[in-house]
Amino acid sequence: MGRTEKRRNERLSAIIKACGWSYESCAHAIRAVARESGDDLQSVNRSHVAHWISGVRPSGRTPQYLAEAATRRLSWQVTLNDLGLGPDADPGPALPDLDWGCDPVADLVTVGRADLDRRDFAKTALYSLAALAVPLDSWEEIAERGKRARTAGAVVGVGEVDAVRHMIATFSQADERFGGGHARLAIVAYLTNDVAGYLRSSFGSDDERRAMFSAAAELTYLVGWKAFDSGQQGIAQRYYLRALRLANEADDGALGGFILRAMAHQAVDLGHGQACLRLAESALEWSRKSATPGASALFTVVKARGYAAERQKEPTIATLQAAERLLDRVDWSAEPVWIHRMGFGEPSLANQTAQALRGLGDLEESERQFRRSTATRDGTAHRRIQTLTLANLADVQYTRGQLTDACNNWSKSLDTMTGLQSARANQAVLNLRRRLSALGPRQPTFARKLDQRAAAILGIGHTGQS
Repeated sequence: MGRTEKRRNERLSAIIKACGWSYESCAHAIRAVARESGDDLQSVNRSHVAHWISGVRPSGRTPQYLAEAATRRLSWQVTLNDLGLGPDADPGPALPDLDWGCDPVADLVTVGRADLDRRDFAKTALYSLAALAVPLDSWEEIAERGKRARTAGAVVGVGEVDAVRHMIATFSQADERFGGGHARLAIVAYLTNDVAGYLRSSFGSDDERRAMFSAAAELTYLVGWKAFDSGQQGIAQRYYLRALRLANEADDGALGGFILRAMAHQAVDLGHGQACLRLAESALEWSRKSATPGASALFTVVKARGYAAERQKEPTIATLQAAERLLDRVDWSAEPVWIHRMGFGEPSLANQTAQALRGLGDLEESERQFRRSTATRDGTAHRRIQTLTLANLADVQYTRGQLTDACNNWSKSLDTMTGLQSARANQAVLNLRRRLSALGPRQPTFARKLDQRAAAILGIGHTGQS
């Protein structure tokens, strides 16, 4: 049989031209999207792009990365067909985009079932900036349409709501201690079976219906948060959006703001400062009628991180100061339960402040705020964030040339990692090893021993590549 002749991919060429990309800048954009999914495509370069245009089909998930990169550049949804690659090149899960007019329970179950039944789903779902187009202007109208009790199934009420809230408390405590990789799919199974069944039932009153949808929204948020901590950014985003939809159905603007804040946190961690700002502003807007000072402080400090990511110093400082003033006004007995569950307060505000200041290059004050965070937090109840904060403190100290202090805090961070299933914690260990390896032959004995310990935690030999 004769060899199939390659045909130049004119569609791909046209999209790259529309983006204003050189072949190298196209490859750079693809690498950036791939990194968000934990995929190392550093070898992709302009030669690969030239081959694709000549008719060679990109391998693996590269077509998806390319479509997402082009979508971000052009601000409209670029499909695989637009790229001349066709749907057969897409190995990832095909799910409909979030439709704010569809049944939120059916939508949630669709995502949950895919997560449970398809082992590759969480790994192949991509983070999408286009999916962050939250309909802020119409959310109250959408919520109004959902204010109706279901007519099918058994009547559920306060007892079922309390049961779901108890499970949220149990799962949240375990998440703080053992990380996002612990029991995530168990929560998905409970959510898509028991909780979805409650949501489809009849309710004794509209207050009970709203309470159940709020509880379901918080549990769905927790699944998203666990996926985020596990480095599964695409599936985390999908759950966040479904959680937002459920909070919307419950007409719970404060909880909706809390979920939008998580989405802003995810965006800034992935390097999308403008998206973080938009989401943080949406969080403040959604919650303006009912947000407590503590919730407002939480939403405000993540807005500061968005400004810092955009290197806007004056708005960053002003916003951080506003968050501190809000925290001073808090009556903890009046704050919502989800504020207490996440452990928000002085330690969390100091941690976010330190990260914003590090983004601005103010390392001295960043170190002080990281120290404040670790000193005021209950590290036993909130083990994962204490681990990460110690690692961040150490990283700032290393950058400032304080190697001994940095290694002491990195060592404390490693002390807390036993049994912790967290991709963010693993990344902190990898960063430790990268930092110390940069010392080369100047690495002192205490740093070499710390590096060996870090390698053991990652399950690799001391000479292994990190």
